[in-house]
Amino acid sequence: MKKSITLWAIALFGVATWSCSYDDKELWNAVNDLGGRVESMEQAVDKANTDIDALRKVVEAQQTNVTISEVVETENGYTIHFSDGKTASISNGKDGANAPALSVVKDVDGLYYWALDGSIIEVEGVRIKAQGTDGITPQLRINPDTKEWEMSTDGGQKWTSMGVKAEGTDGDSLFSDVQNNETEVIFTLADGKTTIVIPKTPTTGFAFVYPEELPLGSNTVERYFLFAFGQERKLTFTGEVTAVDLMNVPQGWSAEIDPNAKSVKVTAPAFNSLYYTEGILSLVAIDGKGQTVLTSARLCAVDFSDPEATFVLNEGNMTTENGSIIHITADGHVIDHAYWRMNASELGNTAQDLFIAEGKMYIISQNGGSDGMLVVADARTLQKRDSFSKEELSGLSWPSHVAVVGNTVYIRDNAGIWTLDLDSRSLTSVTETKGALKNRMAVVDGKVFVPASKAILVLENGALVQKIELEGTVTGVIKADDEGYLWVSCSTSPAQIIKLKASDYSMDKHALSAGGVSPGWGATPGISAKGDEIYFCNNTSTIYRHTFASNTTETLGDVKSNISNWGMIYNMPAVHPVTGEYLYNTILGYGWSFQTNDISVYDLGAGNPVMVADYQNYTHFPAGFFFTASF
Repeated sequence: MKKSITLWAIALFGVATWSCSYDDKELWNAVNDLGGRVESMEQAVDKANTDIDALRKVVEAQQTNVTISEVVETENGYTIHFSDGKTASISNGKDGANAPALSVVKDVDGLYYWALDGSIIEVEGVRIKAQGTDGITPQLRINPDTKEWEMSTDGGQKWTSMGVKAEGTDGDSLFSDVQNNETEVIFTLADGKTTIVIPKTPTTGFAFVYPEELPLGSNTVERYFLFAFGQERKLTFTGEVTAVDLMNVPQGWSAEIDPNAKSVKVTAPAFNSLYYTEGILSLVAIDGKGQTVLTSARLCAVDFSDPEATFVLNEGNMTTENGSIIHITADGHVIDHAYWRMNASELGNTAQDLFIAEGKMYIISQNGGSDGMLVVADARTLQKRDSFSKEELSGLSWPSHVAVVGNTVYIRDNAGIWTLDLDSRSLTSVTETKGALKNRMAVVDGKVFVPASKAILVLENGALVQKIELEGTVTGVIKADDEGYLWVSCSTSPAQIIKLKASDYSMDKHALSAGGVSPGWGATPGISAKGDEIYFCNNTSTIYRHTFASNTTETLGDVKSNISNWGMIYNMPAVHPVTGEYLYNTILGYGWSFQTNDISVYDLGAGNPVMVADYQNYTHFPAGFFFTASF
């Protein structure tokens, strides 16, 4: 039988992981109390979505020969550690919010599909897979008006009632039992009948070897091997085995095993039209007891130059961490510690800014250390090509921003602007640039435009060639899509958006009819742009848009209600210059509260902001968003 649910659209939804912790008796006491009802239902929703995410990972582990390396019992359930580095959280199957009987069913084709009340779900006549690259992870929510559970299979765009009230005392978990046996783990679903069995990683120690030295301050990171397209890497494995062979090699990848060296030479596929791909590499072996043992590793290949992708640069916690880079692919895969994964080393301490020019990425940090104060990396692979230590750049005082023209790097610090010649490695101060603001510089037509209080400094060939006076403090200078132009924001009253021509410095000024362009305390522009549409938030949760062609300013809406742990904006949000999505970095607060954070993404296509993604707890004091297409 098949369960048919009519929705408007189907879209692949990237797997995200939620976590929650609560006592069920206390939860339902709160539900019975009007003041606690909303919070309790939010917890129930989080719990249901966590179980859905876990169930998909269990299904995919079985289908890709991934084993379970560890089962950790927690206060509220289990944390499952898979041999490919992924983890899943499973809640106890006790009293709850009467969640719908969502499960998986193995059909005659051998594949698992999502099911409701035991019947496969169909959307627009298509069965919804629970595995593979075309699999979908449904989302659940409780409608605040009807109090009914609703499901979405398109990332939260459309929701359909499942006909179940969020009341009662049964069915709060998709799992009724988890049996952690010596050689396998048996997952029993809520129906009490459906079971999924996953072998455990053998005690012979047969396993791939991951880097032992983790990024500074990290207790654990998700384990997988990251490649550039076409890159060859040698992966090693351990274990007392008498014979070993390849069991599964992802499509497009090649692998050659050397049993004597206990290694596998793996080559990622050549780049085609894709900017990201992944798969599972599996080995099969015979141990000393004659038993068959398996081990698997997740392989990912990425081209970091994807114009639709997003970079987040992390400062890191100054006393305990180094800087790091998060890369979010166009289809929602989050690669944390991307630079470390590609280099087995780290950026400097307190990373501040990055710039992309002629196929290279330049990353500046305030305190140096690790790979240096300035790192030069390949923009496609993030592999380090050069670096400059704190000692080499000892003339700098708290450097904060970087821009590049040809073979000259422009660096802003507390004293002004400096030039660094990449050939001679010599550092020179640019005269009359003291007072350059701690904000990003922009490069247009070979000139560097630097915000400086109520002026813009124009640098060319290492010298100051023009000082453009303005009516108010400059809060942002960014390159425009229109060749030869820049957008400038100015905190006059009312605030101004200025279109500046790089060749003759002529200006077209527009006064805003709503909002403001403050960058807050941060070091990122108060504006961002896609085409002739300039976006800003005035350091608030309200998004504004000024369309330059029509000289109109709109208030698009407030987005704070989407984030339960919204504490403060950390550096300014930005519009993606290709996709048009608007992204916020928020943290719960200072101290260790920074570890609770969100990268939230909003679709502005319909005018009103609609959250389409929320990447939780990835950032470590984010220095801002960066897009390849912006440079």
